[in-house]
Amino acid sequence: MGKENTFKFTEERLRTISIPATGKREYYNDTTEKGLRLAVSGTGVKSFQFQRWSPEKQRPVIVTLGKWPDLPLNSARDKANAMRQEISKGNDPQAEKKEKRDTLTVAELLDRYITEHSIPHKRSAKDDQAMIRLHLKPTFGTRRVNELTPEAVRSWHNGLTKTMKPASSNRHLALLRSVYNVMLPDLPNPCRGVKMFKEYSRDRFLQPEELESFFLAIENERATGNPDIADYLLLSIFSGARRSNVLAMQWNDVDFSREQWRIAGEDSKNKSIMLVPLVGEVLEILTRRRLTASSVFVFPSHGKTGHMVEPKKGWDRIKKTAGLADVRLHDLRRTMGSYQTISGASTAIVGKTLGHKNPASTAVYARMTLDPVREAMEKAVALMKMPVEKKVVNITGGK
Repeated sequence: MGKENTFKFTEERLRTISIPATGKREYYNDTTEKGLRLAVSGTGVKSFQFQRWSPEKQRPVIVTLGKWPDLPLNSARDKANAMRQEISKGNDPQAEKKEKRDTLTVAELLDRYITEHSIPHKRSAKDDQAMIRLHLKPTFGTRRVNELTPEAVRSWHNGLTKTMKPASSNRHLALLRSVYNVMLPDLPNPCRGVKMFKEYSRDRFLQPEELESFFLAIENERATGNPDIADYLLLSIFSGARRSNVLAMQWNDVDFSREQWRIAGEDSKNKSIMLVPLVGEVLEILTRRRLTASSVFVFPSHGKTGHMVEPKKGWDRIKKTAGLADVRLHDLRRTMGSYQTISGASTAIVGKTLGHKNPASTAVYARMTLDPVREAMEKAVALMKMPVEKKVVNITGGK
């Protein structure tokens, strides 16, 4: 292995390592932790390994530690160091690992995944716990981890569609696949070859006449003594932000002078800082609420989180009043993007507004200022609030 393949590992350096040709595999050694190396496959999979020389076998013995970035660099170094120390004591970590694996149940594996990976590294840990409790443990919990087969997984995946939509079934399959990939990278994954169901993107957004009913229902909610829910829903549709971010919005992140809202990277879905322009209607709501604020949160509550959680009852009342039974909260976010597009905004601007991050437009987003985004959002809000007769004409292109 050449010197160019031996260097001090950093997360950034690992991120920029080139992918070899299909069918090829490249290896890189860390100068910080002896024995730690990275294997990179032609499909782009990067796996940490620990390599040692076995005097007994007279050849290198390689143990896979986990896949990067699921297994962070610091954790990989800790694992490699611990394995080297065990070997120095005369122990055989590989044999012990196989023995433990052969007696490990799926239920025990799932518990370890939640504790060691999901809770420390995933924002969806609670969702993982619910799926495991309801649908993975009852079916596979008592089996040994090396007894699970693709046939069993495929039958289970198909059976899930009797009680849930195909997309939800796919999320359960993806979770089980991740559990084996992260926790047992040396073991053949029993999800291999099990195909996901075809999913269809939802394109529901509020139509002109529906928006009129929606805004009337909002004002009715405010008039009946529920201003928090009314403000929350207006903030959601006029900002295009994800519901979790709106619910947890804090005053320290609102910059009234710059008319923008900063969402920290750890709170955004794409793990990047988001700057959301605040249009006039949103600023009006925030200014009014700021006058009586007594909490760090814009929508405070007395619950465990300190802020309002999804107001299901209030949302159901508004949907019933507006006659919008099939509308979901996420459709409010989609409505902002849809009306931006209708009012002439480019795909890049819509992506910037909604915090979408895809390779094709990332470079454009990085160079873009918030001015055109704000302008497009203001046009979209104006179009939403336009009387239904004029709105229909505007959308259809009539005069």
